[in-house]
Amino acid sequence: MAARNQARIGRYILFKSLKKGGMARVFLAVDPEAPDELLAIKTLLPELRKQRSYREMFEAEGKVAVRLQHPHIVRTVEHGDGRGGPFIAMDFIFGFDVSTALRALRKQGQSMPVPLAVALARDVASALHYAHALVDEFDRPLEIVNRDVSPGNIMIGFDGRIRLIDFGIAQTTIDVKSQIGSIKGKISYMAPEQVRGLPVDHRVDIFGLGTVLYEMLTGVQPFHDEGDFATMERVRRAEFEPASSINPAVDAGLDGIIARSMARDAEDRYPYAGDMQDALQQWLVERGEAVRGEDFAELMRGLFAQRISDMHADISKARAQALGGGATLASTPVATESGAMRLISEDMLAEFAGLASEADLPLGARAEVEPPTSTEPAKPAGGGAVTWVLVGVALAAVAGLIYAFGGM
Repeated sequence: MAARNQARIGRYILFKSLKKGGMARVFLAVDPEAPDELLAIKTLLPELRKQRSYREMFEAEGKVAVRLQHPHIVRTVEHGDGRGGPFIAMDFIFGFDVSTALRALRKQGQSMPVPLAVALARDVASALHYAHALVDEFDRPLEIVNRDVSPGNIMIGFDGRIRLIDFGIAQTTIDVKSQIGSIKGKISYMAPEQVRGLPVDHRVDIFGLGTVLYEMLTGVQPFHDEGDFATMERVRRAEFEPASSINPAVDAGLDGIIARSMARDAEDRYPYAGDMQDALQQWLVERGEAVRGEDFAELMRGLFAQRISDMHADISKARAQALGGGATLASTPVATESGAMRLISEDMLAEFAGLASEADLPLGARAEVEPPTSTEPAKPAGGGAVTWVLVGVALAAVAGLIYAFGGM
């Protein structure tokens, strides 16, 4: 097959595939106007670009994401729809998610240091409080609820920054016409009302964060069991051993914070994520713990020194090929999970070359296959009915925003 120009979507040059999920593929990319900045470009899969419902949901995810401008939430640069289909452009994060860090720690027989776990949860609570309180241009609450706070959706950058990376299945009042699914999120980190299929509010995110904090401190998922139904039953009961019974470094004060955040009844949890943030910060201050970003950076260097070096070298090479000398997408190397290099396939090129013209057609001119609609009851909200946004559940956690080698 003859060489082609680099694949583009919008103004971005795509030069490395990060991962393909059930609904989207994510590429590493650059903006030619700012070639030193790496971006992660999330694209809807070709077969879903033809379906109005999925395009509308993908657009709704983009609308939520661009509003979230917070130091502990990954920045979305823009979302659009051009040749190659709809896309969401986000900052690329050099780092790994909390799930990957915890696996590396477990291999060494360790858990995350208690002050770091508390500081990380504090920063995520800050991000959640911001999202929960966000309003639109008319000062109407957007009522954003993440519903998927889990270790795979929290990034630790090699620079030590903590960022929440995914609002792809967020509940919000931003309009989207179709609904898919009734239970959304990772079961082990759901709140009891989620697994029961009841209407939820921002307090499910507080429960999810408490579960993440528990796992960081103990290395144990408090509700995980053999099979989804057994796990759901344990979540429904919300019964767990105190973290201090597994990790003696956890004191009674921290046990209390966890217990309140993971209370079975939403009314017994912290009213707002900001209240949990304050409790975690107070715990750190009372114990004289001043955790810095460099502390997280040092942790990551200790766990992933060689992989960090490999990532920088591999990405630098691929970017140079893409931006210099007319390299084509088909000749751009990609790291596999084992760390070996492979090429971006011709099929990947065809996703853009074969569907670009169709993507430029009016939405109504494309063939559509409607997915099943949800029977989930709507939650009343100011200004309209609450709708559910589901985009890339399996993808967004680590694939949407990270570039990882072996062990992921």
